Order: sequence, then structure tokens, then C-alpha cells
Amino acid sequence: MIDLRRDIDLPAPAGDVWAALWDVPALARCIPGCGDVETIEEGRRYRATIRDKVGPFRIGVLLEVSVDPSPPTTLAVSATGRDSVLGSPVSVDLMVTLDARGAGTRLSIAGRGDVGGKLATLGQAVIQRKSKNVLDQFALNLEQRLRAGSDGASSV
Repeated sequence: MIDLRRDIDLPAPAGDVWAALWDVPALARCIPGCGDVETIEEGRRYRATIRDKVGPFRIGVLLEVSVDPSPPTTLAVSATGRDSVLGSPVSVDLMVTLDARGAGTRLSIAGRGDVGGKLATLGQAVIQRKSKNVLDQFALNLEQRLRAGSDGASSV
């Protein structure tokens, strides 16, 4: 099991952050390695591919993503897939919550992930470190996107 936790203090009101979470193509650009995003059922089901390097492996995971929203503050997200090269299964379950903080918003991500097969042979420490790096980069990208939006500039 991979522990996935991150609090992100964002420079935008909760309503703007909620709207940003539903701009799926722009949100996908905030997730490192995420591409080929497809809407299956608006607001509920999506498909996306994550391409990245984990240890010595280059992976490409086609994910089936389910979203269960509780507007305007909570999203439950589940994603499952299998790496196309190694055949390693991947699953992620997240709870995303928004908490208004003055003029800004704290976005909290809490959940867990699991990998199997050859990816699991890398060990817990390698996978946990990679997961932390991905969450850190996502936080930075989302913050930049929201700052750009509030400045009237183009988004990430």
C-alpha cells in the first residue's frame, strides 16, 4: 500500500478551485505524465493514460477513473488499470476535500494506492518516493494554473 496524502494551499476561493477540478482536460495537464483523457460519463467516469518512469521501468497505465462528487467540497476518486508493458496492476483511491481559508482554499488529498507485478518489485520506498514527487508536482502545477487564471494569463 502506498500512502497518498497532501495538503495544497491554493490562492483561489473554494468555488474557483471546485470549478478547476471539473475542467478535466486542464486538470489532467496538472498531473505529471497524464494524457489521452477521455470522458466516458460526464462528471462520473473517465479514462486516461499515465506515462512515466518509475525506477528502471517506463510505464504506460491506462486508467479507468470513477468520480463520486459531493458538491461543493468533496470528491471520491477511484482509478484502476494495468501497465501496458509490464502488466502490473495499479489502483488508487482518493478523497479530495476543499476547505475555504480566507481568500484561498486548502485542497486536501488523502488515500492509498497499490501496485503489483514487476512494479511492486521496486519496493515500497521507491514507489512511495515516486508517489510523493507526483503529488508535489501536481500541487505546484495546480497552484500555477490557478494563479495564471486569477491573473488573466494562460493556464498550465
